[in-house]
Amino acid sequence: MQILRALGLSKLLAVALLAAAAGCGGSGLPSLTGTVTIDGKPAPAGVAIQFSPTAAGGSPSYAQTDADGHYEAQFSFNKTGIQPGEHSVKLIPGSVEAPMPEIGPNGQPIGPPPKNPMANLPKTYWEEIEVIQVEAGSNTHDIALASE
Repeated sequence: MQILRALGLSKLLAVALLAAAAGCGGSGLPSLTGTVTIDGKPAPAGVAIQFSPTAAGGSPSYAQTDADGHYEAQFSFNKTGIQPGEHSVKLIPGSVEAPMPEIGPNGQPIGPPPKNPMANLPKTYWEEIEVIQVEAGSNTHDIALASE
């Protein structure tokens, strides 16, 4: 009886481990990664993007670029991914500010102040850049932005 119980428990444990392993590394949602460029150059770190489902009842996902312009969609703070289907893509205002100017030994800025890389982007990018289709599984979509 003890052996049968142990055998049943080990089978149950094996099934539970297999189920857990199948779910490891994912949220169950499709993934979406890509690179954002501005005039052909990687966007600076901190450019925030919103992916809103066009169908009623969906929840948006968000992403933020790293120093190389790369992003990965986040469904929530602790869940990566994005709902499948059609999404409207837009920038989130105020996500990148102009960098601080270089300061010389006399405490004064050296040269002209650095330009905010987002300053010359069309205002429509904050309304909608494009509409994309997200499929089940792994998705890659690069976003090419151009100054006005």
